[in-house]
Amino acid sequence: MPQLSLNNLLPKKPRSFFSKLLITLVDYLLGISQLNRVYQDSGLKGLEKKAFATHFVDVFELTVKSQTNLPQLIPQKGAAIVVANHPYGGIEGVILAFLLSSVRGDVKILANQALKIIPELADFFIFTNPLVPGAKGNAKSLRACKDHLAQGGLLVLFPAGRVSYPGRDGQVTDHQWHRIVGALTSFTQAPLIPCFISGKNSDFFYFMGKIYFRFRMLLLIREMLNSKGKTVEVTFGQATLLPSLPEKTQMTTDIARLLTYLHAPEYQHQWPVCKAPEMLPLAASQLPHNLDNEISQLPQDQCLLQYKYFKVYYASRTQCPAVIEDIRRLREENFRQFDEGSGLPQDGDAFDDTYTHLFVYDTQNQAITGAYRMGQTDNLLAQGGVSQLYLNRMFDFSAEFINQQQPCLEMGRSFVVASHQRSFHGLLLLFKGIGAFVCKFPQYRTLYGTVSLSKQYTPISVRLIEQFLVTSSSDVKPKKQFDVDVPNDIKQYLASYPADIEILELLVKQIEPDGKGLPVLVKLYHQLGAKFYCVGIDPNFAETPGLLLSVDLPHAPERLLKLYLGQGAEAYLQHNVHTSQA
Repeated sequence: MPQLSLNNLLPKKPRSFFSKLLITLVDYLLGISQLNRVYQDSGLKGLEKKAFATHFVDVFELTVKSQTNLPQLIPQKGAAIVVANHPYGGIEGVILAFLLSSVRGDVKILANQALKIIPELADFFIFTNPLVPGAKGNAKSLRACKDHLAQGGLLVLFPAGRVSYPGRDGQVTDHQWHRIVGALTSFTQAPLIPCFISGKNSDFFYFMGKIYFRFRMLLLIREMLNSKGKTVEVTFGQATLLPSLPEKTQMTTDIARLLTYLHAPEYQHQWPVCKAPEMLPLAASQLPHNLDNEISQLPQDQCLLQYKYFKVYYASRTQCPAVIEDIRRLREENFRQFDEGSGLPQDGDAFDDTYTHLFVYDTQNQAITGAYRMGQTDNLLAQGGVSQLYLNRMFDFSAEFINQQQPCLEMGRSFVVASHQRSFHGLLLLFKGIGAFVCKFPQYRTLYGTVSLSKQYTPISVRLIEQFLVTSSSDVKPKKQFDVDVPNDIKQYLASYPADIEILELLVKQIEPDGKGLPVLVKLYHQLGAKFYCVGIDPNFAETPGLLLSVDLPHAPERLLKLYLGQGAEAYLQHNVHTSQA
């Protein structure tokens, strides 16, 4: 009668009495004998592989929690690679077989050859010896993985190759992942699906592992038996194509690992619950002829540029009160799309009276399509110091910060109306307008401000953006901190690799439920060579997190200066070269 025994893993040959006795003793010590009794008595023996995995979950009374939309997360056909952490060292392989075989019938799992002990599961597995990288047969296993993917199959990897264990900080985590992940994704160009499995083994298991690491492997069967009744949460990420880096397979592997651990439940923070403001009806739009009349009375040199029937102007509130009223209405309308609205009929404050307003005017439809609020710090500081700056309410600026050392433009409250957000010229005209403004007033070589990181992003995404982008050691401090711990996995990745914005974009897209990438302004300012300082919470703007940055325009990439400053770029640069030398 078939039974589970260490004998299943050994070469088939006659055994002496003492060999049989030794195998029986080892089976007992490792818990294999007890597992065999479960196997014999519970109806697992002889089942077809999929039925075995399903019945195993029932027999061990496992509560498996996972997303209900697995068919949308797992490609229905074609090569794909699922990578997962390895917290238990046994049951997670059966759990993934149970979950994934409900979606696809071509699941193969690269697994420790010790699992040959269970013959019913053999067809699920490609066996390897992960503890000995150069072991005989491992090359054959890798070829089998490539062949399975070449045939359009779904492959599951536990790249750690061994069960998770406590690190120096006491946190239970995987061993360094094997670069097979990077090698297979580069070789096959198959999409990768990260999978985080929650849970851990017993304290006794980890204690014995500290005495001698091999004890962990010897105790795995007993841990499997002790897993009865556990709740296991399995979180799959979205299928994604990793960057093809054939020369850096370990880096690609570590990106996959970070993707996986970012799905850990302990990182899924929620924003503090704030009482949602009552959304009052928006203020009435200004009459088109009132807008047109005010704009037509502006000095001619306040029209910074024209593109087709769009014109970009700058003005003060006293010059164009109706225009600014409409900008305030449009700001509130736009901010409500991102859960940043005040709920009031319009978005505005006293700083609208002292700041300069740059806006795009559609002369054909007599409508404003976008705007930016600019604080000319030399003028504002002269009126009463840093209290005249909006961002002083959000940050403590050191005396050495740029806005107190040189004339700067404090940028904020930007928007592009919804109908123009996907157009080529929507945001471009605003930045060309800024370029024309600094050409007209070349003393402004530095832009600074915050990019709003909407609360439509998860807190872990905001923390990720901060960790990848903030490099400045300035003394600027947020008055209200963004209070979410930095995951060790992010720290470990950034300790080994450069903070590449393309990788950041990939990570954010993966962990955001709707798959959105970085905010457009973050990418645009990064292209300009921005310095990023810190993340603060704006209590005056729906408790929205904002990423403080500055751009030294004369040192921005030449191609972008030509794009935004146009023909004035050369004169602007010459002015700032002479100023620096002086």
